[in-house]
Amino acid sequence: MAKYGVLLIGGNRTHQEGYGRAFAEDPRCKIVAVADEPDIPEYRAGLNRLLAHEMGVPYIADLETALRRKDVDVVSMCADVERRGRVGVQCAEAGKHIYFDKPLAGGVEDARAIAAAVQRAGVHSQMFCQITTPWAQAAKKAVQEGKVGVPTGFHADMLMAKGRPGTVGARKPRKERSRPERFTFVEAKREMLDMGVYSVSMVLWLAGKRARTVYATTGNFFFAEHESHDIEDFGAFSLTLDGGAIATATGGRIGWTSHPRGGVIRVVVTGTKGSAIFSEASPRIEVFNDEPPFSLPRTHPWDPMAMWSSTMRDLGTPGKRQWVSMSESPQSADTSSFLDCLDRDVEPEMNARAAVEHVEVIMAGYRSAASGKPVKL
Repeated sequence: MAKYGVLLIGGNRTHQEGYGRAFAEDPRCKIVAVADEPDIPEYRAGLNRLLAHEMGVPYIADLETALRRKDVDVVSMCADVERRGRVGVQCAEAGKHIYFDKPLAGGVEDARAIAAAVQRAGVHSQMFCQITTPWAQAAKKAVQEGKVGVPTGFHADMLMAKGRPGTVGARKPRKERSRPERFTFVEAKREMLDMGVYSVSMVLWLAGKRARTVYATTGNFFFAEHESHDIEDFGAFSLTLDGGAIATATGGRIGWTSHPRGGVIRVVVTGTKGSAIFSEASPRIEVFNDEPPFSLPRTHPWDPMAMWSSTMRDLGTPGKRQWVSMSESPQSADTSSFLDCLDRDVEPEMNARAAVEHVEVIMAGYRSAASGKPVKL
């Protein structure tokens, strides 16, 4: 019998497509329902109902009603970034353990409010990231065992190989805004936030130190979709950490044909004895056969960046089969780790409190990119 009843907030064209199925595949879980706030746009409600139908569970169009259910132990939360502050607080105040989509929130105030509510309620929380993957765990072990000596620098990349690049115009470089307020667009995402949170969380977790200064830049290099909304498709950070170590991180989207698999996803650790590289693509199986090479798939009108598995499935998008991973999916590894923590009644490493710092760093990054100067935390 399932140990945890799981409520899904958010539907198709969110990362709930992966998280929800990862929870459903774990024998410890039973998906209870999909739910969301009552006043969301109809297109979002429709996508929520679609996932509920695919999962074979009801859709509850009033989140408060859903959170009162006694059979809900865990909430997997994929509300729009702009709504995560209030929805996260509401879930914590209902006494539910919460699995958060990344980033935790779209602003420091919202992130702190979530962490405070989680602490008051005494529930467990975890934000999805890459630290539970085998390659990240190997990097952490190398740091802890001193295999590179005393760490002096960390670098992480999260560069997603999806979307049709080369469509950006020849306009002059855009001017970054110091306080982004909108993050949810149909065609694109703010990539320094959406992808950068992976690499920022990775370097801070590996270092085990707080960031003290943030120097960042953003740009539009690849996609007309980002340019049309005046949002970045790439961002880069340079951080100084407690104790003097340096960390750098990139986050962005670089196009379908820029990589033989999902993109450049790696971390580099440098120390007094040398350097080591750990990658999502290693170990792997490389396949050579007479299949036609990967070609650019059709562009979905509602998902030109190919962000969602449901739209890729609808188009029959071919997979990239040159490199085959030897590990389980990051979503399965992460949800399983979260459930392990619930089983043992221990706090996950990437909890809401830890994730607040990542939001602080990224929001400082936007201020730095707008001003062209480092920002102190």
